[in-house]
Amino acid sequence: MAAITALSLWEARASTSIVLPTGCNSIDVLLAGGFRSGMITELCGEASAGKTQLCLQILLQCCLPQSLGGLQGTACYICTEGVGSVKRLHDLAQVYAKRYEAVLSIGTKRKRGESMTTKLSSSDFLDGIFIEQLYTVDELMMLLQTRLPALLAEQNTKLVVLDSVAAVFRLESTSSVKDAAERSRTMFHMTNCMRILSDEYGVVFVVTNQVTGDFDPRSAANGNGLCPALGLSWSHCINQRLMIFRNIASTQRQLEVMFSPHLPSKTCNFQVTSDGVRPIDGD
Repeated sequence: MAAITALSLWEARASTSIVLPTGCNSIDVLLAGGFRSGMITELCGEASAGKTQLCLQILLQCCLPQSLGGLQGTACYICTEGVGSVKRLHDLAQVYAKRYEAVLSIGTKRKRGESMTTKLSSSDFLDGIFIEQLYTVDELMMLLQTRLPALLAEQNTKLVVLDSVAAVFRLESTSSVKDAAERSRTMFHMTNCMRILSDEYGVVFVVTNQVTGDFDPRSAANGNGLCPALGLSWSHCINQRLMIFRNIASTQRQLEVMFSPHLPSKTCNFQVTSDGVRPIDGD
C-alpha cells in the first residue's frame, strides 16, 4: 500500500469536518466560525456562568437549516445533573421559533436533509433534540458504546453535548493511587470513544466542566483562582478548552480560549439574556 502524506490526511479530515455556529456573532468570531467536529471541546466555568445556556442554544442552532447557520440535523443532550434545564430549553425553542417564524419547517424531514413547506415552530426544534439522563460512569460508557452510535447512524445527529462531565467522575473514588489511575484510564477511554464517533459520523462534541478554587501558584488556575475540575489527566483528554467568566453584577460574560489546536488565546464578551446568548450591545 502506498504511503499516505500528512497533507492528504489533513485534506481528508478538512473535507469532512463540520462547523456549528453558536448563534452569537462575537463567540463565532472568536471560534473561527463555531464549534468543530473531529475534536472534544470543553466548556468550563463557575456556576451560573452560562455554560448550560450556551449548550442549549447550540442544540437549537444545530436544528436550523444550513442557510441560517445550522446543520439541519438532530442533537443529543446528555444530562448528568437532572433535567431541570429542559424548561429553559423549551423557552429558548420558542424564542428561536419566533426569530425564524418566516422560515420553512425543518421537522419531520430533517433526518433526510429535505425541506418542508410549513411554518417553523418550537416543536420542530424540540422534536430534533434527544435527551439522555444518566448519573454514573458505567451508564455513560454504555451510552457511548451502544445507544449513541445507533442514534448517530439513524437520526442524522450532528451535535452531542455532555452536561456535565464532572458530575459523573467526581463520584469515582480517588483515595488511592490505583483508584486515581483507573479514573484516568476511564476518562481517556471515554474521550477516545467520542473522538472516534466524531470522526466517523462528522459530529460536534461539547462537554461542560465545573471549576474549583485553587490558589496554588503552580496550578493551572487562572487569575481568579479558578481551575477546571478533574485535574491534569482530564486536561490531556480534551482538544480544546474554553472558559466562561461571569460578572456577578451584570449579565455580561467573557469567554476565553485557554488552549486549542487551531485558535489563538483570545477572549470575547457576550451576555446572557432571556433571548439566549447574545453579543454585547454595540459589538
